[in-house]
Amino acid sequence: MSLPTDNLEFEDFCLPEEFQVKYLPGWIPEREFAAALWAHPSIEQFLTRKCPSISDFINRIKKENGPARDKNDLAVCIKKVIETCPDVLIYNKCPEVYDNLEFHKWDFREITSIVSLDNKTILDGGSGTGRVALEAAQYARYVFAVEPVTRLRQFIKDKARKAKIRNIYVIDGFLHSIPFPDNYIDVLITSHALGWQLKDELQEFERVVKNGGCIVHCPGTSCTSPKEEPTHSEILKNGYDFDKCKGTDGWKRKYWKRVTK
Repeated sequence: MSLPTDNLEFEDFCLPEEFQVKYLPGWIPEREFAAALWAHPSIEQFLTRKCPSISDFINRIKKENGPARDKNDLAVCIKKVIETCPDVLIYNKCPEVYDNLEFHKWDFREITSIVSLDNKTILDGGSGTGRVALEAAQYARYVFAVEPVTRLRQFIKDKARKAKIRNIYVIDGFLHSIPFPDNYIDVLITSHALGWQLKDELQEFERVVKNGGCIVHCPGTSCTSPKEEPTHSEILKNGYDFDKCKGTDGWKRKYWKRVTK
């Protein structure tokens, strides 16, 4: 999945939320990030106040890596940093750009061919810009769009209001800590959201879905990416069936499971 970066700048690192900042160590390129922070002390101040646990990481990489050699080097460093994690910035700065990406345009019948959503209580986990939630709302009694990014939650609310959809309820929450009671949901759906804390997520899905309810992950993982094979194996270990589905960005896997308790 290639994300556009033309309208992103290093100052946009003032937008992410605490949990997003927390993921930067081990993900973001250290030498380039250090050079950018040397040149933008206000961004460093924001990040360490937003997420104090990142302070040791920032202190270490700045100690190990000095400022950029010149303006050109700095520009190259900033470009690499942005290209490493554009999704974090796009979610917060311009969700409409993310919402219009082609990979969202998979066929929703991939889900309705597995399970009926008619008059059901649906949870769209990691709702993003709300594509699944808005589709499911055409069938469901209630749809709960669970999304941890504030800007994306507001974007979903705005889309639902413009579409005059009144059965979507947007909730702050994570897949590994879903803010719902046990046995509450008829159908839980994720799309392009699975795997940040996979084992805890899979346990939470089974907790909140009713006996006889259904869990669907569509799309779940790529059919061609070796990096996604551990996720694929773990999902199968938890009793899911799977099949291929065609996305605009290639063949994907979809997973589903009927919950029995």
